[in-house]
Amino acid sequence: MSKFNLSNSGSSKTTNRSGYAAYKMSDKERLVSAVLTTMFGEPKFYGSTDDDIIRLATACAGNDPAFLCKLTCYARSVGNMRSISHVLTAVIAREAHAYTRRTIRNVVVRPDDITEIMSCYQALYGKPFPNAMKREVAAVIQRFDEYQLAKYNGGNKSLKLRDVLRITHPVPQSAEQEVLFRKVLDDTLETPYTWETELSAKGNTKEVWDELIASGKVGYMALLRNLRNIIKSGADVTPVLTTLSDPEQVKKSRQLPFRFFSAYRMLSQDNILTPAVRQALETALTASIGNMETIPGRTLIAVDVSGSMKSPLSQKSTVRCCDIGTLFGAMASRLCEDAAVCYFDCVGSWSHVNKQKGYRIVHYGKFDSILDICEKNSIAGGGTDLSLPMKFALEEDGARDIKPFDRVIYFSDNECNSRWSGGLQKTVEGDVDTYRRKYNPHFWVHGVDLQGYGTQQFCGDRFNLIAGWSETVLPFILLAEKGIGTLVTAIENYPI
Repeated sequence: MSKFNLSNSGSSKTTNRSGYAAYKMSDKERLVSAVLTTMFGEPKFYGSTDDDIIRLATACAGNDPAFLCKLTCYARSVGNMRSISHVLTAVIAREAHAYTRRTIRNVVVRPDDITEIMSCYQALYGKPFPNAMKREVAAVIQRFDEYQLAKYNGGNKSLKLRDVLRITHPVPQSAEQEVLFRKVLDDTLETPYTWETELSAKGNTKEVWDELIASGKVGYMALLRNLRNIIKSGADVTPVLTTLSDPEQVKKSRQLPFRFFSAYRMLSQDNILTPAVRQALETALTASIGNMETIPGRTLIAVDVSGSMKSPLSQKSTVRCCDIGTLFGAMASRLCEDAAVCYFDCVGSWSHVNKQKGYRIVHYGKFDSILDICEKNSIAGGGTDLSLPMKFALEEDGARDIKPFDRVIYFSDNECNSRWSGGLQKTVEGDVDTYRRKYNPHFWVHGVDLQGYGTQQFCGDRFNLIAGWSETVLPFILLAEKGIGTLVTAIENYPI
């Protein structure tokens, strides 16, 4: 999230969740890293960060409520993190009343954002709801038309939109809206034409999907997540692939990159991945980084494929932390002028990477398939030794007369836990200091945190900590090196 301008003294030292040496992060940095890497309510390999998020957010609401509001809006709009933005909105409604209006008006995009926020508040704090929350919910619910209200009416959920109206008492702005609110209260909204209602009524058939696709009523996310059903039904998939691979549609969709890889893997496992479908997903992934600036010089990309990276993002998800790390590594290599990719876990016979060295080095071309790279390298096992990429860099530059690396980019959960890295007492920072002293004093370390456990293996100048699962984290590599921006400063400057 930001550069650590800390010393390597004992005051900055701590231990990580594995009990090994690490560096502290500030509360603001811990909060950002946890927020942007959390499916709230889901377990993680080394334990949930949910309680940390609530505690840190509550403290931030008292110390810097504007930052918490901006982080919440950033998580929803840029990080594409929906559920965690609901949690933070609930905290703001409880602890920072003055920012309730701006937060709710930025976070509420669909009617069910309202019911999720209020349900979250009730789960965390019980009743009554704060007056500021009720006032702003009453205002934002007036944005929506009958189709939107009917589509997200609440179904069999415990809190429905009619409950929201009874709690917040919005004043209709017109006679038409008064009729609409009455329909919500009486549960007489016209059943919307959606892919869900049509499939429920008519079945998952070729004819139904052909009709739905032609109607234009199926959004980008629904097309991507239903791609398997569409193909299996025998419907014409050509217009779907055209939409999925359209760069403008990719940008508007705000899909996290791993969604494309998830679809690719699912179709591959079902043996229904055609060359046309594969190309559409590859094009979509490429489009998501199409306008990013090239990273100059020589870059070492370090992808953690240790056992803890097998942790899935949620109990229902097939996407694992190692999948995101490998995907980001492949995407980053596309942006680099000259890159070597290091897949690492630890040294030892259990290492699936290389039992003698604990790492494997690969060089990819700018036109190598991102999806192929992910499929071949998303394998996790063994301990976590974050020193291994730096040991490779030291050996590589010591053995050959070549240009030193300008930077290393780590994609990891940062839970170093290997005795081979120096036991309980040593962090990886010493290897970085050695590399700078011997080969490149301007060497940068960029740590992309994929789990937000709250500690790091690096500190000091020329260290840039980033967090998140969105491709939007990658530009902060160059922004930090140019001295014009980090993730924390972007959030601090985010307009609300």
